[in-house]
Amino acid sequence: MRDLACVRAKTLLAKKAVKRGDIILTSKPFCTLLDSSLIGCYCEYCFGSARKDRILRRCRDCGRAWYCSDLCRELSQPQHQRECAVFRSLPHFTPSDYARFLARLIHKLRDGGEEIVEKIDEKRSRRFRDLESHYREVRESEEHRSYVESLLPDLRVLLSPDSLPQPRHLLTIYGKVRISYLDAMDSRQHRQSYLYQHYFFSCDCRLCRDDARERLTSTVTCGSSVCDAAVYLDETADGGVDPCQACGCTSFRDDLRQEYRRLAALTRTHLMNLNEENPELEVWREVVASQEEVFHPLNVLRAKAVDALLTATVNCRGWHSALALAKLNHSAIRHYYGASHPTYGLFLLKLAKIELCNMAFSSALQHLQEAEKILEAGLGSNHPLVYNDLMWLLVQASEETRVQIQRSLMFGERGVQHPDQELRHDQTHHSTNRARS
Repeated sequence: MRDLACVRAKTLLAKKAVKRGDIILTSKPFCTLLDSSLIGCYCEYCFGSARKDRILRRCRDCGRAWYCSDLCRELSQPQHQRECAVFRSLPHFTPSDYARFLARLIHKLRDGGEEIVEKIDEKRSRRFRDLESHYREVRESEEHRSYVESLLPDLRVLLSPDSLPQPRHLLTIYGKVRISYLDAMDSRQHRQSYLYQHYFFSCDCRLCRDDARERLTSTVTCGSSVCDAAVYLDETADGGVDPCQACGCTSFRDDLRQEYRRLAALTRTHLMNLNEENPELEVWREVVASQEEVFHPLNVLRAKAVDALLTATVNCRGWHSALALAKLNHSAIRHYYGASHPTYGLFLLKLAKIELCNMAFSSALQHLQEAEKILEAGLGSNHPLVYNDLMWLLVQASEETRVQIQRSLMFGERGVQHPDQELRHDQTHHSTNRARS
């Protein structure tokens, strides 16, 4: 779909200017499934979230699916009715999400989905059979064959014996439904090896052709005390440390390369075991502290470690420390994702929330306004993150900034405390209360 969108964008560009946020291609999902971890939080059919004005209700028969309206319940029946019968007869059956999705897809294909045509533009269209399957690569990959075999027990329950495809056809379908979301904040070698190992192609996008960007992923701080430039360090066996391109410094300690490789291996080990929702605070404090004198702030391992520590700090409501970490990592996030990427917009949204908790209202408002432009272009103005979460934060930041300005006009600078001063005063107040009690 990405390639088709690029073709469509070029066609539109030849006719008229395409602005950021313009819709260049609309595609209706061929088959959908709500992740099991989100069941009860979103409508099974339209994926609308539960809100005060929209209450989700369970399926009356199986109790597994939730819907926001009778219309969504009715429209969902063609894909839910078979699952519903299985769950009614086997209430404790918990198949994997991938098995459920494959079963839904197989049912849709048997019900005539092979003949559904998706129009790309006035002249071109495609069907499910037109998608690349990579059957030969999947068949020769022991990892993929083992994974498909692990799905068979669930598929045999979800599908009747005559509906379960033959092994060759099943591998063909499996090869068409895998999708990759790679993090742009990673090295080129990692991205390309992952794509080839899992999806059997190598990437030649603009980022993968940017050698200067790639060199920044493996950098140390300059050896000069008056220069903060990034210096490339080659981790390979025959590699070394380049001279600083900013000041020409070549004076680096003898054990720098060995120390860098040790810290890089340590960081990668912890990143492999990272719980992204709830990182361990003390672990990532130690990792970030050990990198301090070696890694440059734009080093990709440094940026990932600081981001993990930021998440852990926010989870523990350490707002003052979180603000310092977010400011420290701001330039790295912007560098790797770009100024218009939705992930950068989400980072600005997080930064603004932290600033609001630190009573830095004017900077929070500025970052929210910047995030609004990015997220509206990338997600659309109707996305819940934009019209719900972001809008309420904008209202709060605007009101708090207005009150702060009024206080400064009425009382001067003495009437407006610095966020750090207010935080310290608040902490002292609570300490005094505890002492009195």
